[in-house]
Amino acid sequence: MINTVRVQQLNTFSDANLARSIFDETWQVDAGTEITPNLLQAMVHSGSYLTGAFIDDKIVGAAFAFPATNGGLHLHSHMTAVLPEFRDKGVGYALKIDQWNWAKKKNYSHLSWTFDPLVRRNAKLNIAKLGVDISAYHPNFYGEMPDALNAGDESDRLMVSWRTDIDAPKARELITEPETGDILIKIPEDIVAIRSKNQSESMKWRRQVREQFLAAFEKNGKVVGFSANNEYVVRI
Repeated sequence: MINTVRVQQLNTFSDANLARSIFDETWQVDAGTEITPNLLQAMVHSGSYLTGAFIDDKIVGAAFAFPATNGGLHLHSHMTAVLPEFRDKGVGYALKIDQWNWAKKKNYSHLSWTFDPLVRRNAKLNIAKLGVDISAYHPNFYGEMPDALNAGDESDRLMVSWRTDIDAPKARELITEPETGDILIKIPEDIVAIRSKNQSESMKWRRQVREQFLAAFEKNGKVVGFSANNEYVVRI
């Protein structure tokens, strides 16, 4: 059993370097991630959010978010990462719940962030466990990304909206029996493994899921959950 996850604010320059080490390992590029410790320090000093997740005094995850104004004043979570050996152990969930509580305390109306629609782990965490809403689909949102995790792919993203005007986040059960008429958008078990071995197959998934989402949203479809068969469930 994993030891307790402790999430704490990272307020100093040396703290920022701890977070940077997690981001660099997750999104590996020759010159490091797109965000530097001095920029993190300036943004945290100006009111942004930066935390680390610790187990036995070892940092195993980090999250960075900043105030945003499009759609009303809210907190936009730009980077959340967990070391590979600590994934699927509740670390990402702990970081997100801390973000939610921080945003609610500071009277932000909601949180937003983006995630790759093809990554099953993130879809299940966001839609089922955290109970977020999906507000938009953005094809190639970040353009070409040079890090090893995303290289050779297009950066399609789903945009999340996570409201804070409730007592606590509400999880959703995985959907086992979709309703008649629901649109089911299937994603692969492990797109990262597919991408590393067969970029053509990875791009086939990318285009297929993109077309299905854009068509469903054209009909004012709403993502109501995630299925036990690795499918987004969209209801018109």
